[in-house]
Amino acid sequence: MATQASEHPHAKRPGRWWRRWVITCLVWAVPVVALGVKEMVAEMLYDSADLSASLERWTIPSAQLALPGAAHCVGTLEAARAAGCPASIVESNAALHDSASAELHVRRMAQITGFFQAVFVYWVIPCAFILAVGLVCGLIRRSLRRPPTPRPAAPIATVGRASPGDRPGS
Repeated sequence: MATQASEHPHAKRPGRWWRRWVITCLVWAVPVVALGVKEMVAEMLYDSADLSASLERWTIPSAQLALPGAAHCVGTLEAARAAGCPASIVESNAALHDSASAELHVRRMAQITGFFQAVFVYWVIPCAFILAVGLVCGLIRRSLRRPPTPRPAAPIATVGRASPGDRPGS
């Protein structure tokens, strides 16, 4: 005796393939995001160290070295002002410090953009590819499935039989 599940193999668990695909994509997202975040954090740490080194670096022309208090121009702009660094030196280095901060912002935006590109390339595209392959395989399986057995045709009921002599024109 055949059961309903054996007659229709997909009736027992409908949507099983979709669940497996979703789980596969979610599991695949974990290493992609983990590696992306790890790379982004490492790059941000490097950029932060580079920014702090840029902010503590001073460019003092030889003409300004002769100014009194030029030796106090170390550290950040605020620390140098508090230590007595001449205003002309602070102003000339303020543009360099602003450009270093702007460059850090550009780097961070590039990192975030790179992270989302990596997620798209290493996660979205493979999941879409797996979905496309699965859909093609499913369509091929459906087209190759045996057609259902035809039902026996019911006999055509006749209302009445005409005799050969009942035909018009005979």
